[in-house]
Amino acid sequence: MTSDSSPADSGPASASELTEIYASIGALLSIAADGIIAIDADHRITLFNEGAERIFGYSKAEILGQPLSILIPSRFRVSHTHHIATLEMGQKASRLMGERQEIYGVRKDGSEFPAEASIAMVAGAGKKSFLAVLRDITERKRTEEILAGHARELELRVRERTAELEAEIARREEAQAQLIQSQRMEAFGQLTGGVAHDFNNLLTIITGNLELLSPELGSDKATNYVKRALEASEMASRLTSRLLTFARRRRLEPRVIDMNELVLGMAEIVQRAIGAHISLSTILAPELWLTRADPSEVENAVLNLVINARDAMPKGGRIVVETRNAAFSRGDEVYVPGIRKGEFVVVSITDTGVGMPPDIAARAFEPFFTTKPTGRGTGLGLSTIYGFAQQTGGHVTLYSEPDKGTTVSLYLPRTVEASEVKGLSKGEDEIVFARNSETVLVVEDNADVREVTLQRIEGLGYVVLEASNAPEAIKVLQDTPDVQLVVTDVVMPGGMSGFELAHWINENKPGVAVVCTSGFAEGASGHHQGLGPSPGCAMLHKPYGRAELSKVLSTALAAKSGAGGA
Repeated sequence: MTSDSSPADSGPASASELTEIYASIGALLSIAADGIIAIDADHRITLFNEGAERIFGYSKAEILGQPLSILIPSRFRVSHTHHIATLEMGQKASRLMGERQEIYGVRKDGSEFPAEASIAMVAGAGKKSFLAVLRDITERKRTEEILAGHARELELRVRERTAELEAEIARREEAQAQLIQSQRMEAFGQLTGGVAHDFNNLLTIITGNLELLSPELGSDKATNYVKRALEASEMASRLTSRLLTFARRRRLEPRVIDMNELVLGMAEIVQRAIGAHISLSTILAPELWLTRADPSEVENAVLNLVINARDAMPKGGRIVVETRNAAFSRGDEVYVPGIRKGEFVVVSITDTGVGMPPDIAARAFEPFFTTKPTGRGTGLGLSTIYGFAQQTGGHVTLYSEPDKGTTVSLYLPRTVEASEVKGLSKGEDEIVFARNSETVLVVEDNADVREVTLQRIEGLGYVVLEASNAPEAIKVLQDTPDVQLVVTDVVMPGGMSGFELAHWINENKPGVAVVCTSGFAEGASGHHQGLGPSPGCAMLHKPYGRAELSKVLSTALAAKSGAGGA
């Protein structure tokens, strides 16, 4: 009889087979690296393999029969009991069975550790028990934390580097904007300087002819007309002077200034300028450094800024004039764009007026740009201050916010010289006539300017000669030994400037005094064609009045005579 049964049809395993199966299971439990734990329905431990012994530090003898809670940190025991109860529920348990979950265990020594566990429920003989496989993931967690730390550090470095790059881009954009603005202002300067030069020549002709005409008039009415025309010419002269200041081409007369004393000396005129509806206060820094600048330009700048502040507060407000010391090193241009390294005396004018939006504030220093109504401003106030600051080696800044007010700060270089100025010195209109009918040679390429200059000088009692350029003047000087003074324009055709002529005279005719006249920047700054004024050469800036002309001529002759000249 043949048997054709399969294992599925076989009966219960024999004792030897069961022994073999149990031995295999025991071997698997022994070699498993993971901890394998079984608990009964009362949550008492019934199985604890070698892996569990290594993880928890308990031996089988110590742990079997103990409640599972002995392996769970006290703070998680309540939630664990709830979790086991959830697993005992039918439908929900089927979803949770076998899922890997992160839990915390507690070792025999009381130390806690993270673990990854999979739990299964075993039902048999009317009882439920649970089997758990868990793995100590302490090292994995530590590695994850290290990697997370590296990731955070990398993210921080990337964020910092990104911020640095953004800041660098912003700095470059700011530098480019400053360069463009500087080039734009330089272009404005060249344009306005050229216009001012030509205009000054015309004003010299107008003013000179009006002064020559005035004594010839017989009626007071006609004389009054000439007076008004001369006053208008003077206003036009001040306008061109402001243009030249912006263009950095006006000759400055720097003197050592105590800014605190200057501000205090201006208090009365400033208060009159702003009126009673605006309060004025000063904050003067103790131990303020001295600066070297043209005091008239500084006073004009302060007064101009105060008037601007007043106009920004039609309903009243407050103006604060403040002085302080400021020192800048390389890199500080980030905080004060355009400032150079050095020590400065700062005077700031702050108002509580309407303020300006950024697009308007960015154009504030442009010549002829103004926010004031037609007829209320020329648009040259701030641009003049800008030019003066640049020409003095300083700087000017403007900060403004709409509806909050404006602060304009003028930075002037510090000097260690002793103070010699307390305020503006005023000139007089006294006419100084020739003492001994000295001979004066007038060198001027513009025929109209030359003609009026000859008549004005002749009217002061001098004998006059003329030349239209430097080579002609040299010939006259060589042929006429009794010339005692040369009045020469600076910018002339013929390949030789007025400064070059002055140097020739200084070397070949040392007894002859020289006065250089100019309505242009290059002459005033003393750097035309690479050659500055000759030592002892006086400067006379067009347009000039009769009194100024007479004083310069007299002073030049006296200086040459006092130096031992012929």
